[in-house]
Amino acid sequence: ACDGECCRLDIFHEGAFGSICDDSVTQVTAGIACRQLGFASEGATVQVGGSGYGGSGATPGTGAIWLDELRCAGTEETITACPHNPWGNHNCIHAEDLGLCCPGGGEGGNGAWSWESSSSSSSSSSSSSSSTTALAGALFLAAG
Repeated sequence: ACDGECCRLDIFHEGAFGSICDDSVTQVTAGIACRQLGFASEGATVQVGGSGYGGSGATPGTGAIWLDELRCAGTEETITACPHNPWGNHNCIHAEDLGLCCPGGGEGGNGAWSWESSSSSSSSSSSSSSSTTALAGALFLAAG
C-alpha cells in the first residue's frame, strides 16, 4: 500500500501499466514525475531499493518493467523525455521498482495519474487505439 504520500510509480506503455526500475534514478527524477502528476515538485523524493534490497522502497509491482536506467537531468518536462534504456529492456526484478513521494500526493492509495498530452485535436472518430495512444506515457501512483 502507499505510505502516506509515497507509492510505486507505474507508467503506461503498449496498452498496459508497468513499473520503472530504480537503476540510475536520482532525486531529480522525483521533481519531474511529481510535476507531471500535477503535484508540487519541491520536496519530492524517490524511493529506491524496493523490498528485499534494504531500502525504503515501494511495494513491488507485477507485470512489465517498462523503463530502466532512467537518467533525468532536471530540464525534462516528462519522465519519457529523460534518457533511458529502450522500452522493456532492463536487468531488474520487481524488488527494484521505483517509488515516488510527492508533497500532497499518494493519499494512501491508487488514483493519482497524469498523461503526456499527445493532442489529437482534430479527431472525429474515437477508437480504442487512439485512446490507448493518448495514454502513452501516463504515470500512475500505485498502491501495490
